[in-house]
Amino acid sequence: MWNELEHLIVNYQQLNLQEVVDYEKFSMISVMWHSTKIEGCALSETDTRVLIEHDITAKGKPLKDHFMLKDHYAAFQFIKEQAVIKTKPDIDFIRHLGAMVMKNTGEQVNTVLGSFDTSKGDLRLVQVYVDKKYFPNHTKVPSLLEEFSSNLNERIDTVRGTDILKLAADVHYNFVNIHPFGDGNGRTARLLMNYVQMYHNQPFIKIFTEDRVEYIESLNETEAQQNPDIFRAFIAGQQIKFLKSEIELFNRSATGRITLF
Repeated sequence: MWNELEHLIVNYQQLNLQEVVDYEKFSMISVMWHSTKIEGCALSETDTRVLIEHDITAKGKPLKDHFMLKDHYAAFQFIKEQAVIKTKPDIDFIRHLGAMVMKNTGEQVNTVLGSFDTSKGDLRLVQVYVDKKYFPNHTKVPSLLEEFSSNLNERIDTVRGTDILKLAADVHYNFVNIHPFGDGNGRTARLLMNYVQMYHNQPFIKIFTEDRVEYIESLNETEAQQNPDIFRAFIAGQQIKFLKSEIELFNRSATGRITLF
């Protein structure tokens, strides 16, 4: 698997797709749509493209879903800019990113322990339980996030080759298991994963919405077996799927092979 991935990355980069007009934006919108679709967004990929490129809303689709996509795109642009200048993601960076993801869909949450605002990147003050899984107690979140940031920043300049993708997978897995925010954790985890990729000028990682069940199962199995290679392999499989699709699409367009009906 890893040899195949390395070979595909080389082939993909040799296509120089970054020189194709709007390719990066096209790819970013697709990655973003899959990420929000996993969270239940009702817009289609075409709806998403029209919204981002022309600011036209999809008739009959929830306004909140449009805000989710616009916020996600702004957050994607933010990490792209930060990757260029090699910013090391500290807690302020992560909270800012979380706030961007939830800017127009987040809200203030009132608890017996106080209030926190998911639209401002506040760390949660409640216990979180999702799909038969309890996440760490909120009192542990600040120290866990500090440890997460330190680990990421110690490794991000040292990885090479397919170890970049392994780090990206670890970043996603570790962040989502801390679950520091009241909402938006999955989207933020996938953005941080792609931040590692952009930091190293590697292709985006797309988690396909049709593979959502396998995605969640791989996260759960990684925890159950305490084996990071399980989730790394899932992410590698998604990347192979993405790269093969992009290379095939490019080759088909380059040779002019189309079917007319």
